[in-house]
Amino acid sequence: MKVPSNKLIDVIKYYADQLTKIYDEFESKSIMYQLIRHYFKYERIDFIKSQEIRLSESELLTIHFAVIDLLLNKPLQYVIGEAEFLDLRIKVNEHVLIPRPETEELVQLICKREAAKNRAVRILDVGCGSGCIGIALKKNLESADVYGLDISENALKLAKENSELNDAELQLINADILNETKWNDLGTYEMVVSNPPYLRESEKELMRKNVLEFEPSTALFVPDADPLLFYRKIAHFCEKHLVKNGILYFEINEAFGNETKEMLALMNFKSIELNKDINGKDRFIGAEKS
Repeated sequence: MKVPSNKLIDVIKYYADQLTKIYDEFESKSIMYQLIRHYFKYERIDFIKSQEIRLSESELLTIHFAVIDLLLNKPLQYVIGEAEFLDLRIKVNEHVLIPRPETEELVQLICKREAAKNRAVRILDVGCGSGCIGIALKKNLESADVYGLDISENALKLAKENSELNDAELQLINADILNETKWNDLGTYEMVVSNPPYLRESEKELMRKNVLEFEPSTALFVPDADPLLFYRKIAHFCEKHLVKNGILYFEINEAFGNETKEMLALMNFKSIELNKDINGKDRFIGAEKS
């Protein structure tokens, strides 16, 4: 790849054309604007004000190598090392999932319900990854004490960085929620929230390469034979570690909304609500401990 000139407008057009090998035209241009904004702090208005902005040789190389990574299907968020989540800047790397818009919806749902209660609350985010859920909850529910639990030490290291970056205190716990012998050390909470692994192994064939090849599979997939593995374990954990009338929130696999509701009902949860995401798919469940 050899860009015809170092004018910013030409650089964007040239590399956007290269990216159309794996993205559509609109997305390719959008990605280029995001790269330029991230690396050089230019906004689109700058391009309108000046058609003569030129990049240095080192700046050109920065864009060049970023595009090479993108053409290898590496997600943009991993290329630039961060993602946006509800107006927060969240660092991401290969040890954590890239935050999804659906998870933003889950946080918005929780905050809308909790804001009216105006109470101090202890919240546990199970499988916290980058910390995006816990950080967003802490920023919006300032009286909450938020805990993030994850099996991955690398994920917790990044969650700590993100909590400091966003000035939102998280108390982090390194533990495997599937290991019941460690539950006695984990305390009690008024709310437990989780976006656990929920994609079946058989769904891999439906996934894009940039997800399969770069995002951590342990944070994505569960065995076909036990798709509710994490939901069942977390709900069982809540039997002793969620206070009476405490609330459990899940992000779920759209294919198992009714099954997850039935499981929670059998475990004596009440006021179970199944909510759809912006695309009309079953995505969130809230339930109250009896």
